[in-house]
Formats: sequence, C-alpha cells, structure tokens
Amino acid sequence: MGIQCIVVDDEPLAVQVITEFIRKMPELSLAGTFNNPLEALAFLRREPSVKLVFLDIQMPELSGIEFMQLRQRGVDVIIVSAYDEYAVDGFQYDAVDYLLKPVPFDRFVKAVQKVTEKHPLQPPVPAQPDFIFIRTDKRIIRLNFSEILFVEALRNYVAIQTASQKILTLQNLRSFEEALPPRQFIRVHKSFIVAMNKIDSVEKQRIFMGQHMVPVGDTYVKQFYEAMGMS
Repeated sequence: MGIQCIVVDDEPLAVQVITEFIRKMPELSLAGTFNNPLEALAFLRREPSVKLVFLDIQMPELSGIEFMQLRQRGVDVIIVSAYDEYAVDGFQYDAVDYLLKPVPFDRFVKAVQKVTEKHPLQPPVPAQPDFIFIRTDKRIIRLNFSEILFVEALRNYVAIQTASQKILTLQNLRSFEEALPPRQFIRVHKSFIVAMNKIDSVEKQRIFMGQHMVPVGDTYVKQFYEAMGMS
C-alpha cells in the first residue's frame, strides 16, 4: 500500500484531476476527497495513517493556510492552487511543494517524489506459510500447522500426531522446532513440541489433548506456564 493521502478542494473539477493523477501513482493510496476543509481536519484526526494532503488555498470556512496551521504533526502538504501569491506563506508552514492549476502530470510526479523521499516505502512483509512439508519413507506430504497436535522425538524417528493419524519421518525434532511458528507451538520436553491451541487441560506436569497425554519436562515447566500466562 502506498502513502495514504487525501484531496481537499472546493472545486469538483480540481478534485477529479488530482484524484486521477493519484490513481496513476502506485506510491500513493487515496483515502478520501473533501470539499469542506473542516471535515478533512476531522478525518485526519480519526485516521492517523494519512500522511499527505493535496490542499487548495482559497476555500470557504477555512483557508488552506489556516488548515496547515491546524493539521497534525507528520502530515505533509502539497498545495494545489490557481494563485501563486500564497507560495511564500505555504512554504512558511512547511508545504512540500506548491503546484499551480492547471497542474501538468509531470509536475505532479515531481512533487510526489519529494514526499516519497521523506517516507520511503517499506517492502511488503512476505506472508508466513501455514504448512510444513514432511518427508516420509515413501513420499513428501504437506501438513497444515492447524492439523498438528504435537511432535514427538522417538529413537530413530520423529512422530507428528494429528487428530486422525501419526506420521513418521526421519527429520529431527530441532528442524520442527525451527520450522513451526513459535506463537503457536512450544517445546515442553526434550522429546515433545505441542500446539498451544490444541491443549484441553493441564494437570501438574501433564498436558492432555483429546486421548493423548504429553509430559512437561522439569526444565520446561517455567517457560510453559509463562506461555500460558500462568506464571
């Protein structure tokens, strides 16, 4: 998502032009348009994610200069006006740029670039997988995290217990501890990792999950109870 912005102008045609320009810019995301600057100020107070305003100067009820004086910190302004005599006042209140109507698109792009240099876009965070691939003796299978009750280290294998089956693999328990999301799974024993949301009850150092019981090792008791919020 690009920089959240709004357009504040009492001329519908001017709003339309700037709106079309914004939609051509992947760096921007339009959060709203306003003919009334007072309504725009109220919107900014409700939506702190908005960081840029395309602002007209001459408007009823509140001028663009007065708007700039009242806006929150951290909100950039690009003035869009048919009058050049307000440029000095605009820059006095930290306008990023001053665009004269009718605004050429290339000039609009240059003004936006000044803002993006101040607020570089963060790369999107890659979605975390919700499954794991498990190698069995015959094939590789995909298993959703939501299906796993617990993982148990046996002598030569690791067993993944689901509600309906037990899957054996030669992968070691450490590889599962690294692959399973820590907010959902916790090591409770040198030989067991359990899904927190599959726990039915806990009695002393025993975890019950349906028909299954998993022991809690002495060295894991404290962190296990802390993870449950019972420390």
